[in-house]
Amino acid sequence: MSPLDCAEITRILPHRAPMLLVDRVTELVPGERVLALKAISAEAPWYRNLPVPDYSYPSCLLVESFAQAAAILITQHWARGGDGSGVPIFGSMSGARFGRPVLPGDVVEHDVHVDRILSDSAIFGGVSRVDGEPVLTVDRMIVALRAERALAAPERSHTA
Repeated sequence: MSPLDCAEITRILPHRAPMLLVDRVTELVPGERVLALKAISAEAPWYRNLPVPDYSYPSCLLVESFAQAAAILITQHWARGGDGSGVPIFGSMSGARFGRPVLPGDVVEHDVHVDRILSDSAIFGGVSRVDGEPVLTVDRMIVALRAERALAAPERSHTA
């Protein structure tokens, strides 16, 4: 499959700035593997108003970026099989190890692979690198597909 730019990614994921944490997909084999990039910028909102400037990229956002790459991978697989009418939801993660801090100016490359696909969920593993050096290794991550209607907030009755 050809590379995906940010506009194509926003057609796949529901995330928008500043929480869209995948900038480009350079390689995608639905149901198998994805290589996705995230450029780190000091202009991001999480760096504003820090009492002591610490420009290490937050580890929770590094995990979220990895999960978004995994969601792109599995959503494209499910779409090809006719099952893609839903929202990918991060389920759990185990065996996460962090390497050196990720800093503004770095470009993170997420290399995510599918370990197993079930009917409505998938298990992933992979590594995120900066300049070839691991910054996050994930042994296992689970992403589930849920129907949009199941995620909608219940309507509330308003009584006056």
